[in-house]
Amino acid sequence: MPSTVVWSWVLAGGLISYLAVVAPLLGRRSYEKLEKGITPLSRGLALSIVELWALAAVALVVVGLSPSLDLAGVGIRPPEDPSLTYGIAVALPVAMVPLVLFMRWLVRNGGKVPGSDAYSALLPRTPRQRWLAAGVAVSAGVCEELIYRGLFIALGVALGLSPMAAAVVAVAVFMLGHLYQGMSGALLSLLAGIAFTGLYLRTGSLIAPIVVHVLVDLRSLVFTPLPQAQPARVES
Repeated sequence: MPSTVVWSWVLAGGLISYLAVVAPLLGRRSYEKLEKGITPLSRGLALSIVELWALAAVALVVVGLSPSLDLAGVGIRPPEDPSLTYGIAVALPVAMVPLVLFMRWLVRNGGKVPGSDAYSALLPRTPRQRWLAAGVAVSAGVCEELIYRGLFIALGVALGLSPMAAAVVAVAVFMLGHLYQGMSGALLSLLAGIAFTGLYLRTGSLIAPIVVHVLVDLRSLVFTPLPQAQPARVES
């Protein structure tokens, strides 16, 4: 067996192990530091961007070393159904406008955005943090789709799994990688992963899941308003 093939599988195994086992543990610890204010939010967001692109670089190295994988095989290609992809790219941002307006109304009236407790420590408080959060959303959309949908499904198929079985394994690893957000966050990630995977399998391209993933994360990290501080009650 050529050495490049061995190295590709070693790197792939290491990437899967990191995302399924190490990342949830480190992520939980890092998130707790953000909650307690030990780690500044700007630094935490910047580190997330660096980590995401580093993992994506490893994924591309795996593809480059493996003779059975290429960029088209991991979804970096035009969609088989362009109308669906272009329709999503146009319709989803338009559909998000009333959703964002509703969330702002909900918070102004003392409510909470459903599911936001799972990632509240990641919500930006300053313009700089907002730009960094947008960077995290874009980075997660591109890098996580390349890894979880593109690479992991292709690896599963290379090991003899059907595309659907490989997709199930990839979604499971995706959920495990988000366990740092607690069970509610992991379940939300599971549902999102199923939707992204469905888009990938339907179109044969990463374009649609990347677009949807980025928009979902922008909604979560950038357009989710912070709960308004309640005025202190004056004792009579």
